[in-house]
Amino acid sequence: MFKYLFAKAEDIPAGSAAIYFGYSSIVWFVIGTGLGSFNAAKLAFPDFVTGSEILSFGHMRQVHVLAVILGWISMAFAMAMMYITPALGNTKLWSEKLGVWNCFLWNVGLSIGLFGLWMGVTSGREYSDLPWPIDVVVILGLLVPLCINVIMTIKTRRTQGIYTTNWFFGAATFMVIIVFTVGNSPEFFQLTGLTEAYLTWWFAHNVLGLWITPVAAAISYYVVPKVTGNPLYSHRIGHLHFWSVVVFYSTPAAHHLMSAPLPEWLKSFASVEGVLILVPAIAFVSNLLLTMTGKWRMFVENIEIKFTITGVLMAIPLNMQGGFQQTRAINWYIHGTGWIVAHAHLALLGFSTFLEAAAVYYGLQTLLRRKLYSLGLANFHFWMLLIGFTTYWVSMTIAGLIQGAGKIYEVPYIDVVIAEHPYMIARWVGGTMVFLGNCVWLYNMYMTAREGTAIPVGRLPTNVNRIIRGGNYRGF
Repeated sequence: MFKYLFAKAEDIPAGSAAIYFGYSSIVWFVIGTGLGSFNAAKLAFPDFVTGSEILSFGHMRQVHVLAVILGWISMAFAMAMMYITPALGNTKLWSEKLGVWNCFLWNVGLSIGLFGLWMGVTSGREYSDLPWPIDVVVILGLLVPLCINVIMTIKTRRTQGIYTTNWFFGAATFMVIIVFTVGNSPEFFQLTGLTEAYLTWWFAHNVLGLWITPVAAAISYYVVPKVTGNPLYSHRIGHLHFWSVVVFYSTPAAHHLMSAPLPEWLKSFASVEGVLILVPAIAFVSNLLLTMTGKWRMFVENIEIKFTITGVLMAIPLNMQGGFQQTRAINWYIHGTGWIVAHAHLALLGFSTFLEAAAVYYGLQTLLRRKLYSLGLANFHFWMLLIGFTTYWVSMTIAGLIQGAGKIYEVPYIDVVIAEHPYMIARWVGGTMVFLGNCVWLYNMYMTAREGTAIPVGRLPTNVNRIIRGGNYRGF
């Protein structure tokens, strides 16, 4: 990476920025899930690693969360955008050099920010824990350059229309700047009290609703048609998905503070709009599953489709939970319990992670022009991620229901802790499986770059996989 920071633009190979973002995202995923496993062990075994302030749960938890959101998820998104956006526009990335600098600043800025959090330098607000100087770096050094590169690449496209994926990419890179700026305004302007609480959860909600969810969906709109060879089932449904996300997902987020003294009309509005997120969810899932018509065998045979369709299917429980848990009838029971932790991981470790992994698998093979080093290791990664995540999600959902019952029926706190302890152990087991699977993935992609079989010009990674296994799959 360093040799290209000050190189002439024409000397930087096409795809360099996407490759650096791709490998950086995997490294951050390993770090983030390793920290998650460590934190889960502290909850399962309270005497695990005591006596050190900087290794306490309070210091480590937010480092884990932001390493995953800003490291793994957002850098995987940047990788996908810097590869898919020019591919769909039949052009090159607007500025490969800007992309390389963007990746460099992303890694440096995130490392400084997370180290500061680890040392206790924090805003104290969940999900927006970074202090304001790092927030400025994130906005101006990370998000704005990415937005400029993506939108200018779309503008300089050599195709007539804009495919659904690029609609989402362009809009999300713009909206996340607004979300990050407004959401961190309590830090910029020293806002306190209810205003601080409200903007904190407005930020947390819309980082998921206007950044993570739409970009993850956009990836699937590219990967499924590209790998299967089937055209997208319906562009109109794709547009319905896009506009309904913009209208219904950009909620006031007051459902996060149902017990706070916010205006009742604001809470009701947030609840109704929360249920209406089922509109884009149904549009998204139906469109992608119908696109798979006649190619369902690839759900078993192809690693990218395996990850993608699993992520699409996870959107069903994610949005069913997300929609109805925002209503007053359900929110009062599960608020502040492990149910919410399980739901957050269903969104970040389930739905979005499987779609991002598919993009990184496919994109790196295509950009490196090398076949995956080991399909067996990739399948091992898939099953470790799926089984580990499912174990985590189910155990924390049950623990949340136990905590909710304890809260409602005023069960002594220590009795609730004892009752949920087996599920804390299951949580640690599941999280550790995910971490080990990611370590294998990092090794597999490292070896792919070093020793992967070269892909002939004009072939796609999926074509090569089929040919080597003796199939008669034709390219498209």
